[in-house]
Amino acid sequence: MDAYLVSAVKAAPTVLVMGPIVGWLSVRPSPTLSPNAPLAEGALRRFPQFILASFLAQFFGNAAFQKALERIGLAASVPITLGVLIVGGAILGAVLLNEPVSRRKVVAMVTLITAVVVLSLPDDALSKPRVIETDTSSNAAATLPEKTLPEKTLPEKTLPEKTLPEAIDVVVGSLWAAVSGLAYAFFGVTMRQTLQTRIPARNLMLVSGLTGSVALWAFCFATLGTETITSTSPSQWMLMFTAGFLNFSAFVAITTALRLLPVVAVNLINASQVAMAGVAGVILFNEPITTQLALGISLTFIGLIILARRTRAPIVITD
Repeated sequence: MDAYLVSAVKAAPTVLVMGPIVGWLSVRPSPTLSPNAPLAEGALRRFPQFILASFLAQFFGNAAFQKALERIGLAASVPITLGVLIVGGAILGAVLLNEPVSRRKVVAMVTLITAVVVLSLPDDALSKPRVIETDTSSNAAATLPEKTLPEKTLPEKTLPEKTLPEAIDVVVGSLWAAVSGLAYAFFGVTMRQTLQTRIPARNLMLVSGLTGSVALWAFCFATLGTETITSTSPSQWMLMFTAGFLNFSAFVAITTALRLLPVVAVNLINASQVAMAGVAGVILFNEPITTQLALGISLTFIGLIILARRTRAPIVITD
């Protein structure tokens, strides 16, 4: 599947869900949401910046991550994207939001990035070459029909070796993953900055989904053509829309988190998804508990403890 078509379909559920909600609340606002609360100064100025950040997140975030998966796979794309997201979010948060990056957060950043890298390493069992043994005893050969007797030498074409990606693929794929992380970092900082102007989060989510849908679908029709898009199988549409609804639920969670926590903390907690995936693999798919998995989960746990640790500060009573 084309990376931009996947990203376009993933953006659609946000519009499908948030569009009716925003429309309904604009006609019959809920008193618990304080619809008449005045916007903060600079809200209108922040809005175009948020539209730009939404475009970058959809076009150079989601789509770039899909392009990275095509080149270097999941194991390499995830640590690069999350590493750039964490570091870039910390820098942009300090510059644009004046959110300080303490020594404790730096230690947590290093620990969690290390955990992501460790969890993304291939398993020991998968990295070892597989040895194929053949039974050369006469009894084994005698029990086989004549037409299925093994040849003296096994053709090499039946033992394909997994080739490493070419150097250009590694470089290009790594750049795509880095661009994706940087776009996500800028979007997260801009989202928190815009939320501080008291623009409702639901409106920002709808704007982000609309921006991505319009830009990505226009790009797909211009580059792929209607015939290629309509030739997509129903199972592929189902998979992409399922990913889109899961993406929407994650969008709701991350938007709520950005309202309550600094960007650095949100990105660091977000990095724990790699450890969650490892635990899910053990529980749901009976995957083995490897050294990398145990070490990566332990580092993730330590990093989150460091992040959550609070230092005592004097209480200041003001008017």
